Amino acid sequence: MKKFLAMAIALCMVFALCAVASAEDSIKVGFIGPLSGSSAAVGQSNLRGVEMAVAEINAAGGVNGRQIELISYDDENDSSTAVAMANRLIDTDEVVAIIGSTNSSVTLAAMTVTQDAGIPQITPNSSGAAITNSGEKYIIRVQLNDLKMAEACVNYAVDVCGFSKIALMYQDDDYGGGGEEVIVDVLKAKGMALVADEAFDPQSTDMGAQLAKVKAADPDCLIMWCMYTPGAAIANQARALGIDCQLMGGGGLTNAKLFELGGQNVVGVINTQPFLAGADAINDFSATFIENYTASHNGVAPDSNVAMAYDCVYTLREGLQYALDTYGDLTGDHLMEGMLAIKDLPLATGNMTVAPNGDVEREQMLLVRLNEDGTYSLAN
Repeated sequence: MKKFLAMAIALCMVFALCAVASAEDSIKVGFIGPLSGSSAAVGQSNLRGVEMAVAEINAAGGVNGRQIELISYDDENDSSTAVAMANRLIDTDEVVAIIGSTNSSVTLAAMTVTQDAGIPQITPNSSGAAITNSGEKYIIRVQLNDLKMAEACVNYAVDVCGFSKIALMYQDDDYGGGGEEVIVDVLKAKGMALVADEAFDPQSTDMGAQLAKVKAADPDCLIMWCMYTPGAAIANQARALGIDCQLMGGGGLTNAKLFELGGQNVVGVINTQPFLAGADAINDFSATFIENYTASHNGVAPDSNVAMAYDCVYTLREGLQYALDTYGDLTGDHLMEGMLAIKDLPLATGNMTVAPNGDVEREQMLLVRLNEDGTYSLAN
């Protein structure tokens, strides 16, 4: 009996040690994004991209034989919730890095946690200039900076389309306000000024007061620097008021939901983004990503939100590999050192280099037009 008891205890110890080793061998990575609420379509696209990349890396053997364990939470597009989820991921789940979030204000809120903890944060979507101009050292942004996207939008409107009377409506937060500053500055450099410059609450559904001023200014172009939900509301109400000018905007508009909510009122909208499945593949990595995603999603091609989140994971993989190979650990400083060393890395959204402030540098900047059937095509 004692012999059997000793064997049982020994086996329990072996299983316990195996469980500990297994837990230690996995690399815990967090994700936060708006999986519910007005920006849920973007957050859900982000999560699909992250899950796809994690599955691919794990199937290929992980990172130095260690599997990536993804832990995801809904931040509800709310700054307070994002702070709580970031704290939970770091303190309870013990992740080595966090991917997220979508809205710039929400990402900036989560950064108050990740930067204090020395945990790298990689945002797929947040384009507000303040994110990488903050001086914080543990942030990487895969999306293009608003400084570049807003400038490209204005340059296209003025230099390509020849518009001279440009109006702006922007959501009153870090994302919208950052875009507004750039648009005003770029126009000023061209000797121009906005004919209407209107802020609105991101949660508002009534744009009547702002659109009345836009209509009075009689613009030939209205730039909407906002997410897809208010963008559709602006388009619907603008057309109802008889405002028939060209509508333009940034990457926040890119989502199938824009067409679902706006229908024919958003057809012809032109906006900036770094990726378009169906355009010429930038590299073999991008072509393979598009092919694999489309095949596994019933012929539906990935949008830019899927692609940017997918690239976040492969960007992090570079940091994980570098830290383990060079230092044998996964501290935040060593992960960041590896990611900041990225140069001309072929990813889904193009060959990417990471600048010292955490911004990405890539050659591709697209302007896309929303078509009658809800698909996108190149405008430039």
